[in-house]
Amino acid sequence: MIGIGVCDDSITFTEEMHRLLCAYEKEHGLDFEIRLYNSAEELLRAMEEKESFELLFLDIEMGGMDGITLGKKLREMVNRVLIVYVSGYDQYLRQLFEVEPFRFCSKPVKKEELYDILERAMERIRSSIRETFRFQYGKNVVNLLCRDILYLESSGRKVVVHTANGSYEYYDKLDHAQALLPSRSFARIHKAYLINMEHVEAFQYEKVAMRDGTILNISEKNRANVRSLFWDYLKEKEHG
Repeated sequence: MIGIGVCDDSITFTEEMHRLLCAYEKEHGLDFEIRLYNSAEELLRAMEEKESFELLFLDIEMGGMDGITLGKKLREMVNRVLIVYVSGYDQYLRQLFEVEPFRFCSKPVKKEELYDILERAMERIRSSIRETFRFQYGKNVVNLLCRDILYLESSGRKVVVHTANGSYEYYDKLDHAQALLPSRSFARIHKAYLINMEHVEAFQYEKVAMRDGTILNISEKNRANVRSLFWDYLKEKEHG
């Protein structure tokens, strides 16, 4: 399921976007979960309550908080969401630099233009969700998107997988889990901790703060390497 949000203070516009998105979903055999919001504040509250999206359509000019300010706040909360601004946007290009929008779409929205944006967005989203992490959890096999993992922890003979929606534990070694995860985004900071650098809120030489508020210590022998890995990761994101 692909989460899509539309935020615009015009109910007529959000309903029209919903109609077009549903049509695209049906024509292409996709599974969308579409949510409509009529203010930036309403969307922010939803995000704070752990709603997640792969794609967001934001109006720039809204009553109350504008779409540019909203975009900056969203980027502080989550980096991976694709943001499409829907507006007459020429005069806003410089202000939008910090938000790094995926695309722009002019109003009134044309079906052909929207479908082209959706096609490109689906390509990007499919690429980003290919990497999954599978393990046995009790009698069930769990498949998690690598990007949804905050960090993994070694606890006795078990590995504990921490996500924003809860934790899972299973019998294995952290070394084995590390070998199955993408090295470009996961870093071993301690014999007991393997972190997803995408979810680091703050980095210091001796410790990291994760987005869920957890503070994890970096072992002394790993500190120089972790610092190098983290800066390399940030550079890759800037140029990726």
